[in-house]
Amino acid sequence: MKAFFSLAVLTLFLISCETKPQYVLTEFNYAQKNDTHDKEIAPQEKRSYSLTNEGVTADNLFDGARMNNFTSIGKNHYQVEISPENTPINPSAWFAFRIYSEDEKTVDITLKYGFGRHRYWPKISTDRENWTAIDSTTFTVAEDRKSATMTVNLSADTLYIAAQEIINSSDMLEWTKSFSSAKTQHEVIGKSKLGRDLLNMDITNGSAEGKDIVVVLSRQHPPEVTGNLAMMAFLEEIVNDSELSNKFLDQYRLIVYPMLNPDGVDLGHWRHNTGGVDLNRDWAFYRQPEIEQVCSDIVEKVNASGGNVKLGLDFHSTFSDVYYTYHDTVQSVIQGFSKDWIENIFERVPQDQGRISPAAVGSAVSKNWFYSQFKAEGITYEIGDDTPRNLIKEKGKVSAQEMMKLLLEEYNGER
Repeated sequence: MKAFFSLAVLTLFLISCETKPQYVLTEFNYAQKNDTHDKEIAPQEKRSYSLTNEGVTADNLFDGARMNNFTSIGKNHYQVEISPENTPINPSAWFAFRIYSEDEKTVDITLKYGFGRHRYWPKISTDRENWTAIDSTTFTVAEDRKSATMTVNLSADTLYIAAQEIINSSDMLEWTKSFSSAKTQHEVIGKSKLGRDLLNMDITNGSAEGKDIVVVLSRQHPPEVTGNLAMMAFLEEIVNDSELSNKFLDQYRLIVYPMLNPDGVDLGHWRHNTGGVDLNRDWAFYRQPEIEQVCSDIVEKVNASGGNVKLGLDFHSTFSDVYYTYHDTVQSVIQGFSKDWIENIFERVPQDQGRISPAAVGSAVSKNWFYSQFKAEGITYEIGDDTPRNLIKEKGKVSAQEMMKLLLEEYNGER
């Protein structure tokens, strides 16, 4: 009898171990190599530029700003110099500054790029909340794209001019606070290189114990605001108390990191963190503190709950809408999900012209880490720079609905 009891206990222990695997954060040696050791950066000087003779003042004294110099180059004509944090770098020439004039006047402002070329269509705002794209009749880009000139009306009211809508780390914190504490646990899981908070939202109904997991990421690259907007619409749909969302959160858990690079965002970087590194190339050796802490936190949360990561979604921006997925040869725990999910989105949002770009698991990006670490499906969800904002919201909403439906129905359990 004693032997039988001991065998039963051992059997239960082994079953428990089998159903609750303990993951270890692992380094991966991908075919594509990237050096993610710290590199020197050139911080912009935070200051106000007052041209007293002309009554015009411009500054970069807010989080998310980028302006490396401001000068007068002619009557009512001003030049804003824009340079990146370091090079080589992706040519995502972010700019953001504010300007006002003692007297009302119409002026020309030329953006001059010290590296790279013009990319973003300027937006203007008087309150940093409501943004309007510069009229095409008042904006020209040089043939070599090394500069661009806009005509704007100045007054004593401050005018913000930026590459995209500004969503800095403080804005993101305020947005996360809108999520109900009944469904969402808020946590600071670590600090960036300069000590800014790395935010986490843990979203589910009731206990997270044993639930399958979806991980959501955004803002590894500071200028990629449209991806951030899509993520916000996506998550707002999941917590909207609909029958679908409640059923989903009864069975699944979302682990969300809404801003992985708060230093880069607040300092107006083009691409990198303050270690001078593209964070989405560090998902193998974890040399940068932001990636090391986020990856460690994911593994710890998974192990603590006994759940399994089924899907990782990383929201980004690029020139046009793209879905980066896996080749069919990559066998994730929800093999086929990406194809079905994207087809369903296209069917419901026919104006979505997103390109599907499958690839092997061969580089240290987050999409590949989800597969390498958990055998989960990973998708890099790219939104175009100029994708209409109402379409971004619709895509975010529909993609959330279709994900929930598929994970509840066709992909509920391993295949």
